[in-house]
Amino acid sequence: MNFGELTVAFNQIQKMTSDYLKQIQNNQNLLMERERLASLGQLIGGIAHNLKTPIMSISGTAEGLTDLIKEYDESIGDPEVTNDDHHAIAKDMSEWVSKLKSYTEYMSDVITAVKCQAVTLSENENITFDIDELIKRVNILMKHELKNALVNLDVQFNTDKHTQLHGDITSLVQVINNMISNSIQAYNGESNKTIYLTIDKKANNLIISIKDLGCGLPKSVQDKLFKEMITTKGKNGTGLGLFMSYSTIRAHFNGDITFETEIGKGTVFHIILPL
Repeated sequence: MNFGELTVAFNQIQKMTSDYLKQIQNNQNLLMERERLASLGQLIGGIAHNLKTPIMSISGTAEGLTDLIKEYDESIGDPEVTNDDHHAIAKDMSEWVSKLKSYTEYMSDVITAVKCQAVTLSENENITFDIDELIKRVNILMKHELKNALVNLDVQFNTDKHTQLHGDITSLVQVINNMISNSIQAYNGESNKTIYLTIDKKANNLIISIKDLGCGLPKSVQDKLFKEMITTKGKNGTGLGLFMSYSTIRAHFNGDITFETEIGKGTVFHIILPL
């Protein structure tokens, strides 16, 4: 091969390399966009899930108030209705209004938390936040799922609540919430159970652990957990949760996720975040 042929071959290799690099960049952009869309889907699902119960409760309260208003209206001018009866009806109305207030306050908390999540998601920029803010968002967004499942979340801080992290708080909240949902599923509908969320600091890492005492993970799931889109929830699972959780922690926090599990005794996931 002469010099001219070598030059032509070299130019072809350069062009092929450039094309491959462009394809890799396009694939990376596509994966990032899919991740953002999946996160957006989780966020919308979370809004629907968390607002469904209080909206139904408000609807029920409105019906109760409607009945009381009708009862009060019919009592006007009735000589058998005493002042004590009027006070009793007023008291009932006041109790219904108090319930309405608690439901709307909760909805306001959810909307505030989701708004912060949506802003962070749309801006796609890292922020500085403390552990206390992180756990407050988790509590708000998981409150009704835990309540409906009759499962308690026991949060234990073994380090300063104001320890700060820098990164995508939206993604981290979604990872923790996904793991809490997995733990709820691990109890297979059993009530009066507890999930333990523990925050520790070891060396220069923050470790967030989510532990249940449920059914544990079979060996077939353990071997593929962070490698494939495999579900731990049977027909109810999407297969995205833990796979995306692991990818998110690696990509956004340069962290890691490990787990320990035993059939019939439970599972604990450790989210390890460098400080």
